[in-house]
Amino acid sequence: MIVFIDRQHAGKPSKIDDRGASVDINGDGDIASDELEAHWTGYISLMLEMRLVNMGYKVIPLCDGSYASRHARVNDYASRYDEPMVYLAMHLNAGGGSYGAFFHDHRSTAGKELANALCDGMRSSIKTIREFKTIECKPDNWTKNAFYTIKGVGKPVSICCEPIFMDTHMDLLNAFGASQIAIGMAVGLQKWEQSQ
Repeated sequence: MIVFIDRQHAGKPSKIDDRGASVDINGDGDIASDELEAHWTGYISLMLEMRLVNMGYKVIPLCDGSYASRHARVNDYASRYDEPMVYLAMHLNAGGGSYGAFFHDHRSTAGKELANALCDGMRSSIKTIREFKTIECKPDNWTKNAFYTIKGVGKPVSICCEPIFMDTHMDLLNAFGASQIAIGMAVGLQKWEQSQ
């Protein structure tokens, strides 16, 4: 299986200062670079990549360009292979929610199955979050932002990953927590791949 891990909220040429959500982890009133979504998605992405490579999977990381250019590159790379492929748009949420979420294109049965497997993997790894949701995303409702992060991807099964809320789950914004998120996602990916 090939896994494309796309660290988002980093490397946007038209929005170079976009670093995503933020949270004042240490309570000092200032937001440092290690309190930004792009920092943590990068850290989690690297840990997930290392784990997946050790499990025998092929990983192609991405971290720059517009959504359209990222998706075009993924589609170009994917056209060279004939095996199961997954595209993960890596994000973290904010806004006080108590759950983790994995969004799939509303038209994709395989996307729903993959999102369910990722939720199961997270439940096995993260015991401090009670609920992980599989959510279908569409271009015309509150899920449209998640939809645009994956809509241009063709062959790979695509998921917009929002495994935690930064401002609710600050206890996971450390090396151990990031590792647990990576483990949960790797377990879910393996479970899905074995079902194919």
